[in-house]
Amino acid sequence: MTEAKEKPAAPSYVDREHAILDMRLHGVSFQEISRRLPGAGFGRLSVRRIRDIVAKCLKSCRDEPARELRQLELLRLDQLQAAHYKAAMGGDAAAISRVLSIMDRRARLLGLDAGAEAAVSLDEARGALLKKLDALARGQAEGEAEAKK
Repeated sequence: MTEAKEKPAAPSYVDREHAILDMRLHGVSFQEISRRLPGAGFGRLSVRRIRDIVAKCLKSCRDEPARELRQLELLRLDQLQAAHYKAAMGGDAAAISRVLSIMDRRARLLGLDAGAEAAVSLDEARGALLKKLDALARGQAEGEAEAKK
C-alpha cells in the first residue's frame, strides 16, 4: 500500500501578514518586501497593498510583531524629530515643517487624532438630530393646531 503524500498547506493571509510585519520590523522597505514575498512562498503584492496591510495590522493587530513594529516606528520618529528639533526651534522653516510632519505621523500612528475627529462627528450628529427633533416638534404643533380647528 502506498502512502499518500500530504500536500503542504498553502500559506494563509495571517502567515503573509506576519511575514510582512516581520520584514518591516527589521527595517525592510515596502518595495523590498514586495520583491521578497514570492521567495517567502507568497504571491507578490503591490507596495500600496503592503502599506495598507501594515497600517491595518498596526491599528487592529494585537500580537507582538505589531506592538514591536509600532514601538520601532515611534523610536525612529523620535530620532528624526531630535535631528531637526534644534533647527526648528531656531526658526528654520524647513525644519519646522519636518518636525510638524513627524509629529503628525506619530499622532496618526498612535491614534491621537481620532478623538478630535470623533468629537466633530458627534457634534455634527447632535446638531442634525436637534434639527430633526425641532422639525418634528413643529410638525406636531402644526398638526395639533389643525386638529383644533
